Amino acid sequence: MVTNGDLIARIKSANKFISDDDQISDRFIYNLLKTKASVLIQRELNRKKLLFSDNLYQAYECICLIPAKGAECDLSCPIRRTKNKLPKLEEGLYSYFIQGVFNTSNSQELFPTSIRDFINHQSLRVKTPKKYYTIRNGYLYVLDPDIESVNMYAYFTESVEDADGTECMSMYDKEFKIAPYLLDPLAELVNQSLITYHKIPFESEDNNRDEQL
Repeated sequence: MVTNGDLIARIKSANKFISDDDQISDRFIYNLLKTKASVLIQRELNRKKLLFSDNLYQAYECICLIPAKGAECDLSCPIRRTKNKLPKLEEGLYSYFIQGVFNTSNSQELFPTSIRDFINHQSLRVKTPKKYYTIRNGYLYVLDPDIESVNMYAYFTESVEDADGTECMSMYDKEFKIAPYLLDPLAELVNQSLITYHKIPFESEDNNRDEQL
C-alpha cells in the first residue's frame, strides 16, 4: 500500500527546489497528484483495464437509504436514496466507474438504469425480479422502497470515511488509490508540472527586467 505521505515525500525528494518555493505546499503536491492520477486512471479504465483492481476501487458498505419521493427521479412510485451525497465518483466516457451495488449481504446485485428505461420496464406485463438504482445530483437512488441499505464498490476520488464524517486519519497516512504500475508515470507527470510551475515566476520576472532595460 502506498500512502499520500509516501508519494508527497517521493515528489519532494525528486525536486529539491520545492523547499525554496513557498507556493508549493504538501497540499499543493497532493492535489497535483490527484489530478494527474485521475488522467492516468481514466485512460486505463476507458481501455477496459483496472476494472477489477483492488488498488483502485473502494468498498462503501452498509449505506443507509432513507425514504424519498418518486418525484425526485420523475417517478410516481416511492423510492429510497442515500441520506448524504456520495463521495465524488470518477466518470469515464460512458458512465461512472462502479464495480457493483449489492444488498448488504452481497447476495443480490442492483443494476444501473436510466429513468426512461425503468419506466419502460415497469410498463411490461412480465417484469424481471431485478432491482435497480440510478445516480442523480450526487445521490444514489434505489428504485425499490423495501431496500433499506446497500453496499457499493466504486472508484471514489475521495475517502468514503470522509463522506460519513468519521475519518480521523491524517492526510499523510491515507492510502493513495492507484495501480502500482502507474506510480512511475504519475511521478513523471507531477515532476514535469512542478518544474514548469516553478520556472514561470522566474521567467516572468526576467521578462519584466528586459522590458525595463
